[in-house]
Amino acid sequence: MSKEIKYGNEAQEAVVKGINTVADIVKTTIGPKGRNVLIRENGGTPIITNDGVTIAKSIQLKDNTEDAGASLIISAAQKTNDIAGDGTTTTTLLASEMIKNGFKFLKENPSLNPVQLQKEMLLVADMVSDDLLKNAQEVKDDEALKRVASISSGSEITGELIASAFKQAGEYGSVIVEDSKTGITGLSTVMGMKLPNGSVSPYLLERSTLVSEVDDVSVMIIKDKIDNVPDLIPVLDACNREGRRLLIICDDIDFEPLNFVVMNKARGAINVNIIRLPGFNNDLRNAMTDDLSIATGATVISREAGKTLKAFTSEWFGELASVRVELEETVLKFKDINSYGVDLLADRMERAKELNLQKETLGVGKDTTHYEKRISNLIGGISVIEVGGNSEIEIKDTKLRIEDALNSVKAAIEEGIVAGGGYSFIQAVEDIQENVDSTMVAATGPFERAIALDTMILSLQSVIQQIAENAGLNGKEVLEKCSKDKVGFNALTGEYVDLISAGIINAVKVDRYCVLNAASVAGTVLTMGGAIIEENEKDQNLLQLINPSVPVI
Repeated sequence: MSKEIKYGNEAQEAVVKGINTVADIVKTTIGPKGRNVLIRENGGTPIITNDGVTIAKSIQLKDNTEDAGASLIISAAQKTNDIAGDGTTTTTLLASEMIKNGFKFLKENPSLNPVQLQKEMLLVADMVSDDLLKNAQEVKDDEALKRVASISSGSEITGELIASAFKQAGEYGSVIVEDSKTGITGLSTVMGMKLPNGSVSPYLLERSTLVSEVDDVSVMIIKDKIDNVPDLIPVLDACNREGRRLLIICDDIDFEPLNFVVMNKARGAINVNIIRLPGFNNDLRNAMTDDLSIATGATVISREAGKTLKAFTSEWFGELASVRVELEETVLKFKDINSYGVDLLADRMERAKELNLQKETLGVGKDTTHYEKRISNLIGGISVIEVGGNSEIEIKDTKLRIEDALNSVKAAIEEGIVAGGGYSFIQAVEDIQENVDSTMVAATGPFERAIALDTMILSLQSVIQQIAENAGLNGKEVLEKCSKDKVGFNALTGEYVDLISAGIINAVKVDRYCVLNAASVAGTVLTMGGAIIEENEKDQNLLQLINPSVPVI
């Protein structure tokens, strides 16, 4: 396909139009009184959601240059979601405002170089991130977790459910979300463990979700690297013949046998997932391998122990109630009794007692975290939030809200909390205005630094303004009062309060990466001097030709 080259303002205007199209629909969802958006793709069942990244990813613009701009801002939102698990709407809003304000200042100041402005904006973003982290408060109780979850999900009931889930799971436990089998939203706890290793290949996961969830799974544990196809064939033949779903946990696997498994799974001949053994060093890996063997009833296959894949028999399989494999983690649910009548629960309890005795022999002052985690993995819980509802649309929306809230809680536990409602950005703005001269090392010069500060400040202030406008109020007036009286705004009640005391809080990790990722993509767009894009197909913009004021999505 031939390419179209656009220069200067023409390229910038088309890209910015695409960015604004995404931002304008996404920003309507921010805050407690934000709206939802209905999405329907390829004639499927519609969903109604306020999840920023879900909304953004569903947008595909007909004009290719505009769509390229939309993809840029979507990538920033996705990156925030990948790192912090939430904050996609805020990232989208911040990025669009930084781009708008940046281009405004560039037009007003012809001598200003975009590359210099980009460098200064990134420095300011780093300063804001550091200030947010400095002012963060540690999460100390279940009430704080509840408030973070409630704010993220927009529901007190959901906040209580998530706080209960974390409390039941314990310090080293896990919380996961599943569809309810009864149609009722609730909480249950099962025994299992979460491993920090995900699938060795995305091609072994569901293409649309990059997740694989399987019930009643056979387990094969291999301490060695799988380095050839012939050794695997008897195992896979047994699985195919007996209708087994298999999880392979191994040291590593070469390309050729991995490709063999991927091809056969794609054909539907087998249902197999592969993950690597957990543990960062040999001692820990060996210990956790033994734990997994006891927990599942699997025989460890190891050349060192005289057991190889060539000598494999079905008796070496272990069993799991279910497994959920993602790209970066795996959640295992244990069985209490396996199909041979072996009491796996009793074996796990006995193993936990042994580990507890080993922990006690370490003495006072020794780090026992490693043992505590292993004990929790064997006999601790996985809290399962089962999401139900009266319709598929309601279930999908609730599930997205709960998943975002879960990620916010995890981020809050990791780095702490700050005031919500966009007020943390106002506080950061005030701090950097006071300290910029003494702490900021200029990448270029005072002029560029001042413009970068103005660009970032206006953009950071837009969050609280948009939250207020979504609540039906004048955003500028709310911003002025918050700045003047040094008080936050509760958009749900319309009151000006101390937000942290009122429980309106955000995970600082979410806020930090909203700023960092928005500044990153905005700075890149501001330096753009042209665009090379595939030409639009003939008549694909017919609706825009009829009515150019209507953005076509």
